[in-house]
Amino acid sequence: MPKFRRIMSLFMGLFFLFALFGCAPKTPQETPMGESGTWSIYLYLCGSNLETKMGAAGHNLDEILSSEIPENVNVVIQTGGAKKWRSHDIPNDSLCRYTVRDGKLSLLEALPLANMGAEETFEAFLTYCVENYPAEKMCPIIWDHGGGSLNGVANDENFGFDALSLAEMEGALLSVSSGMTDRFELFGFDACLMANLETAEMLAPFARYLLASEEIEPSGGWDYSSLFSAIGKDRSISGGELGKAVCDGYFAKCEESEKESTATLSVTDLEAFAAVEEAFDSMTRKMGEKIGEATGIRTVAQSAKNSQKFGGTSDIEGYSNLIDLRHFAENAQDLEESAAVISAVEKAVLYEVKGKVKSKSGGLSFFYPLHYDEEQLSEYCGGICPSMPYREYLTRVYGNIPEEPIVFLNKGSVLKDGSFSIQLAESSRNYILSIEFDLVEYSVIENGDELRLGHSKFGRDNDIFRDEDTLSYHSNFRGIWLALNGCKLFVTPVEKTEEYIIFTAPIFLNGEKTNLRFAFIWDDAYVNGGYYKMLGAWNGIDPVTGMSDKELTLIKSTDEITAYYPYREVVRSADGEWHFGTLTMREKEVPGGEYTIEEDPLENEIYIYQFVVTDIFGREYYSDAAGMLMTKTYDELKANPLLDGEYAARVDRVMEAEGESVLEAL
Repeated sequence: MPKFRRIMSLFMGLFFLFALFGCAPKTPQETPMGESGTWSIYLYLCGSNLETKMGAAGHNLDEILSSEIPENVNVVIQTGGAKKWRSHDIPNDSLCRYTVRDGKLSLLEALPLANMGAEETFEAFLTYCVENYPAEKMCPIIWDHGGGSLNGVANDENFGFDALSLAEMEGALLSVSSGMTDRFELFGFDACLMANLETAEMLAPFARYLLASEEIEPSGGWDYSSLFSAIGKDRSISGGELGKAVCDGYFAKCEESEKESTATLSVTDLEAFAAVEEAFDSMTRKMGEKIGEATGIRTVAQSAKNSQKFGGTSDIEGYSNLIDLRHFAENAQDLEESAAVISAVEKAVLYEVKGKVKSKSGGLSFFYPLHYDEEQLSEYCGGICPSMPYREYLTRVYGNIPEEPIVFLNKGSVLKDGSFSIQLAESSRNYILSIEFDLVEYSVIENGDELRLGHSKFGRDNDIFRDEDTLSYHSNFRGIWLALNGCKLFVTPVEKTEEYIIFTAPIFLNGEKTNLRFAFIWDDAYVNGGYYKMLGAWNGIDPVTGMSDKELTLIKSTDEITAYYPYREVVRSADGEWHFGTLTMREKEVPGGEYTIEEDPLENEIYIYQFVVTDIFGREYYSDAAGMLMTKTYDELKANPLLDGEYAARVDRVMEAEGESVLEAL
């Protein structure tokens, strides 16, 4: 039995034992713990490297201290998690608890340094707050990085960026709730990626409302003045209405800094969440019934691929594997049960704000393994997944991966019209997730008897012709590529909907390595059917901690940008032997000024074109490679851009790639 299936069998057995003999779900409590009209805000402020590098936690403290806090509101703050606190004389070597009044932090107690990413630290803070500052309505807020349902929240920089997992949060809340007579009114995450199905399911017994973002949180987090202002205007305000006010204040803050395009924030009614769980169970159960159909697995995977995504979605940025629940259900129209999911989500998500390139977000995401990682999936199915039918679906699909999901009938040939073509076997149909192409710039340098061939990868695109009936695909090579101020980028499309496509490209921004994100927004008012919009620079997902970078940095005309590409050099020496160089990165400075993205003609004479088939498990399969000899010059293409089906190059030769990326094979 494969390792993954053994692990899954163990987890399933443990799950059934727990269901039979474990504790029953906690019954929600409803007796207020404070006088009518009182509120307590409990801010768990894990500064992390956000504070150490940028003073970001301190900036939000500034907002709180400058806010007019009503008399009926307690504010309790615990600081920690950062190696360096940049303001307010907050010490680095201890945990400190403060209250706020009259625009000042008042120290309640200083504790020995402890891990803010540990269950016992979080539990101790909430216990202290509930015992000493109870109120009719209580609102814990966790501030820091967030990594979604798998990677948790509150990464403590002093303890290896350890984070609070959902299981640790649940353990802390179980302990704290034993001394409470009521639930928390509102539970907030001023952190990235925490508005998801798994978090909502964990919180439902302990809080009435969830306030969190599906996407990364740009613009320095929430606007805390909107929170206190809303309570000041209405002492009896509900957690749902307070969440709406925070959403509006946050989005206005994003608009002020021109970062609203990717912003999301939503309020979920956790009392209505049971209907979401029930509908999700029914939909995923139907997914399991369709596994045996000819395209049952592929249909589900394609629905996920075409859904709104959040966080990292590429090799360069890392993978969050979070997709929007409502949008997935909208895409899965062949599942009758999807309509119930849409309805339940729309009832549970009371309110949301979202930017133009996150317009398909519905307020709650969920984990879907578009990029398969065995260890990650085992962890999810072992204890995080809230749905037995969904767990069973993932186990059946990913525990029985065929030896050859993708089979080529034709790995690369030239059609009569001069295009480059491949064909897949019918057995591949149920496992195809995407078919794209990689483009590599090819340069030749002769120096006497020595010949140097340079290969620089420009990235990936999906502009190809498709015949899904025969599983045949051929190139639509029009001789253009995406460029920043005329400098070609190493581009990867990371998200595509009917309204926009989001791309990422690795760059150095003022000497710091990061990723440039931009979008093509479909709009018939433009000649090309749309326009490109710069979104900003994002550092992606930390490969060790799974921590999602919180800040989206806007690109300014004064910035210095360097693009870089994977590069390999092959040298034929005087004796005729070929020597393969190490795969490195080639850098190219981008001309300065007002930075814009455009489709720019290619400049070299030779390019290498290779199809890449990605299966539903995230694994890649490579065709043979075509040497494309340009038949149109840069000036000709600039003056007269080609239409679909008009080619800027002819296939000069087809090279065997032995199933490898062209940079590895050539």
